[in-house]
Amino acid sequence: MDHFSRVKEEFKRQAEALSVASVFTDSGVLEQIRSAIKPTRTMSLLDLGCGPGIVTAVMAPDVREVVAYDLTPEMLDQARKRCQEAGLKNVRFELGQAEQLPFEEESFDCVVTRLTIHHFVDPGRVINGVARVTRQGGKVVVADVVSSENDEEARLHNALEILRDPTHVRMLPSREMLAMLESAGLRITSQVTWGMKRDYEEWIRITNAPERVKPLYTVMETLAKAGLNAGINLHFDGKTVTFTHQWFLVTAEK
Repeated sequence: MDHFSRVKEEFKRQAEALSVASVFTDSGVLEQIRSAIKPTRTMSLLDLGCGPGIVTAVMAPDVREVVAYDLTPEMLDQARKRCQEAGLKNVRFELGQAEQLPFEEESFDCVVTRLTIHHFVDPGRVINGVARVTRQGGKVVVADVVSSENDEEARLHNALEILRDPTHVRMLPSREMLAMLESAGLRITSQVTWGMKRDYEEWIRITNAPERVKPLYTVMETLAKAGLNAGINLHFDGKTVTFTHQWFLVTAEK
């Protein structure tokens, strides 16, 4: 199975659970994204990898148009339902690959993407495409979980994420994320980081894959007891496994 087929299969399974998951609906994260975008009534916005349309629905009332773009039909179904229930009329839904954006150069005032970079085999290619469709003077906002700057910790962290969700490719360290944006000709204007504590049950539930629950828990509990924290403060408190994801939100200008 190729990567794109795997993504479609996995996110078809995850679509409903992901649409209500607390990590995706978290108002604090959404407010951080809103502050970075600074929406205006004249703004055309691309929500790249929109998933169930959570960012799309939050931003649409304050911009001229949102294009909600995703690879998985079931995710777009969730996004369409969310926007219909909110009475939003200025959202266009498009199916396609992030690596092959079907838009003209300088089509958008702003491109936003949340929790997508770690699913791309070639994130640099995606960001180059994002830069192409962003107008001169426009804005690119990227929010994702990042890995440790320590290579060994980062490898272990990413291995755990792949065991949870095989569409995961690699969470980047923040320095690599910044370099990738700059390499695409974008100028970094702001960056914000924060930690989000996760517990195992909440984290694994989103995948809707019961067969992964016990084996991965055993691995993470064993690592935590051995003092290997994978750069995410992996911890076993005697009852459950917890860890902290480090979020990184970058705003760049073309």
